[in-house]
Order: sequence, then structure tokens, then C-alpha cells
Amino acid sequence: MDDKKVALVTGAGRGLGEAVARDLLSKDICVVIADLHKIDISKYNNNSELNVSKNIMSHQVDVSNRVEVKEMFDSALKKFKQIDYLINFAGINRDSPFIEMTDEDWDSVISVHLKGTFICSQEFVKSKSQGNGHIINISAACGIQGRKNGANFCSAKAGILAFTKCLALELSPRIQVNCLIPSAVDTPEVRERYKLDTKEGFDSVVNGIPMGRLGKTEDVTQMVNCILSSSFTTGATFYVNGGEYMS
Repeated sequence: MDDKKVALVTGAGRGLGEAVARDLLSKDICVVIADLHKIDISKYNNNSELNVSKNIMSHQVDVSNRVEVKEMFDSALKKFKQIDYLINFAGINRDSPFIEMTDEDWDSVISVHLKGTFICSQEFVKSKSQGNGHIINISAACGIQGRKNGANFCSAKAGILAFTKCLALELSPRIQVNCLIPSAVDTPEVRERYKLDTKEGFDSVVNGIPMGRLGKTEDVTQMVNCILSSSFTTGATFYVNGGEYMS
């Protein structure tokens, strides 16, 4: 292994996870793209002047399954010898009114978001017997302020905020642990959820953003790069939401 950095990005099959993985690759960082569904890495060579295949590997994994996560880290270390950055994007939604929420709805969301972040972070730390590293966890503003029909999701995201602070205290100074809260970023999932292709849906979202526009994936990748380039920041929460939520 040369001096190249290596990042492992979960939930990299679509949306912001995919955008971050692509951005890191464009900066000549090796990337392990992990997702519950199989990812065809050939698409990462599309519209690119660089052949990134030697800098990338794909792994299909359920982040809430310890055995599968261990296998992922073993495979990544076999190929790249090291992992410098872990970015925990993996997540799911199972929204419903609280009184109708099933045990499966609760367990599945908590398992992927909170338990998955725990397992991946723990295996990352175990893999780093030496050297510095970064963990970036992903939370949401609703983990602070709540929302209707998302008791499972909001609880998981609130847990990730506390989990980040605990890890920052325990893993300092060698491993920095920070949390990213993106919101109103223009991705296919957000467009569908908030009906952004309709004027009513678009206006209802954008009118609540002081900066007057939807976020772009570049806004998120810029913040990720900022966090990874820092050397004296841990236990912090970074908002990428145009002022939609302020703490």
C-alpha cells in the first residue's frame, strides 16, 4: 500500500453515500463502497477520465450483522492493507404513526442506523492498531427536535448524536469522531419523499430554508472533505441544511 488514504463508506449504493464515495475517488482516495444491495463498480468509471477500478472495491453487507461487517473489514484490509476513514451513511426509513408502529418497524430502523453505526465503528477501531483516523456519523435534525410518524428514525438519530460524543471522548486523540447532519439536499430519495417535482412540494421545502435553495450533493461532499482535513476537531456536529435547522 502506498501513501493513499482509504475510506469505507456505508450506504454508498445511492444518494449522499454514493455522492461522497464518488467525490473521494475523484481525489485519488481508495474507497470501499458498502451497501445492503450489490453495487456494480463499473458505473464509477462512467463519465470519468480516470480508471478508478484499482482504487475501489464493493461489498454487499447488512451493517447490523456483526459477521457480515467483520467479513467486509477483512476483505478491505486484504486489498488495501489499511482503512483511514469510516463514513456511516447506511440507513432506512419505516415511517408510521407511533400507535401503529410495529416491533419490526422499530427494530429494523434502530438496528440499521444505531446498531449498524456501533458495529461498523467498533470494527473500524479494532482494525486500527496504529495511526490516526476519522469516523463521520450521520444524524438528522429530527433527532433533536422530533417529527411525527418517525419515532423509530428520530430515536435512532438522537442515539447517534450521543454515540458520537461518547466515541470522541474515548477514542481521542488518535481517532476523531464527528457527526454530519445534512437536510433538504436534492437527491432522488428526497425528491420522492417531499414531492419536490411538484410546485407545492418544492415551495413547501424551499420556503423553510433561509438560503433559499435546495442543497446540492457538492455541499455535503465539501463538508465531508472539511471534516476529514481537520486535525483538532472531534465530538462536533456539522449542519449542511442552508439554515433550515439551527442549534
